[in-house]
This record gives sequence, C-alpha cells and structure tokens, in this order.
Amino acid sequence: MRTSPAVDKAAGALAEAVPAALRRREVTDLLRARALGRPVHPAVVVLPIGLYAASAALDLMPGSSKAARALIGAGLAVAPAALATELAEYGTLDEKQRRVAFVQLVANAAADVCYLTSFRLRGHGFGVVARAVSAVGLAALGAGGLLGVRPADPAAPGGVREPV
Repeated sequence: MRTSPAVDKAAGALAEAVPAALRRREVTDLLRARALGRPVHPAVVVLPIGLYAASAALDLMPGSSKAARALIGAGLAVAPAALATELAEYGTLDEKQRRVAFVQLVANAAADVCYLTSFRLRGHGFGVVARAVSAVGLAALGAGGLLGVRPADPAAPGGVREPV
C-alpha cells in the first residue's frame, strides 16, 4: 500500500485511541494468544468472514433467507472478538503494517455495518434490499482482505501469495 499522510495520521490516532484495557500486557497476551506462539487474530477474523460468505451463498438459494439471516447474526456475534484481537495486535505493528491494518479495519467495520443493516432489514421483510446491502458488505470484506496479501513471489512454487 502506498504511503498516505492522511491514512498514516488516522492510523496513528487509532493506535493512541486503543483503550488502555487493550494495551495492558495481561489482556494483550490473552487476546494475542501468546501461549500459542502465534497471533490468534488471523484465526478469529475468519469466523465472521466465513459466516458472512456462507450467508451470501444461501442468498442465492430460494427459501434460505432465515438461514442466511441466522448466519449473519452469528457473524455479528463474533465480530467483536475479531475486532478485539485486531486491536490487541495493532499496537505491535510498525507504521507500514499499521497503515494496512487500519484500512482493513475500516473495511471490516464497513462490512459489519452493512451486515448489521442487512440483518435488521431481513427482520422487517426487506429481503431484496437486505441481500443487496449484504453484497456491498461482502465487497468491503473482499477489498480489505486483498490489502493484506503480498504480491506473488515469483520464486515460490505456483506464485503463492502470503498474508502480510
């Protein structure tokens, strides 16, 4: 991602705004799953993404609107855990990583707002509009996810992409 003074400023402001409770070593060690030896955020963030993506698949099947809404609800229920683990990692990132993480966080937050809106619309019988709002949310997730992938390494077999 190219440098952007505005994004860097916003990313720095977020780093300073992370609640003090999330900066305490005991909390960050727990949220980062230090005992496992690897950050837990990548594993936790796939939960809402997978649930949202599965709801999109169900939206393509007639008669599956209740199941799609249930998956969106489950995604919304685990989204705060993904956010907490991301914020716990956020303070450990260098400026370039923080820039990418900030944009991903904004994209994920936009997706969560779309899915929350879709969930509520579905509850009030606005299925077609709700599916469209979900599609926008899925696009936001995809855009944010693409930022966290390094270009393919030509030396790697099959040009494998790796997460940042």
